[in-house]
Amino acid sequence: MKGPSIQPWDMAGADGLVAARALFGEAVDHLAPFQSLETELAGEACSVLRLGDRNFRLTYPGPIDQAIAPLSLRLWVTQLPWMAAITLPIASLPDLADRATARAPHRLSSLPLHRAVPAQVAQISVLVWHHSPGGQPTLELHLASAQIKNFWAVIQPFNGGSVSLTTAHP
Repeated sequence: MKGPSIQPWDMAGADGLVAARALFGEAVDHLAPFQSLETELAGEACSVLRLGDRNFRLTYPGPIDQAIAPLSLRLWVTQLPWMAAITLPIASLPDLADRATARAPHRLSSLPLHRAVPAQVAQISVLVWHHSPGGQPTLELHLASAQIKNFWAVIQPFNGGSVSLTTAHP
């Protein structure tokens, strides 16, 4: 069984890229949408996924909003209360790919490390992120909290019950 997932943070706004550069360095400039990197922030492991030009999703165990506040930038940083995260073993990828639909040019079947793909699984919207928090390759799936029960029923048969589930904090 995988360890629990960390509730992701979303960071976006006019100064989203400026904030990402200030926190994680110039490497974020080289990320295309749905590419990620692993780094550290204040001595803690941090995963950074670029969602768009100035939009990022972060997994970080600390209060990232407090790290950004002193920068006085035009952006918002929040943990979305309606979102949940599930971690799956990387061995689940082939079965997940068989049950998911991703729009071109995205492909789930050959998802490389440090990439994410928006997909539909049993008509449930899911962001599938293949990254390596703490050096352990994993699949982290982000979806609406309201869909957890339905999604759980879909993934249990092919995952053999080895899923760790974390829901959003209220």
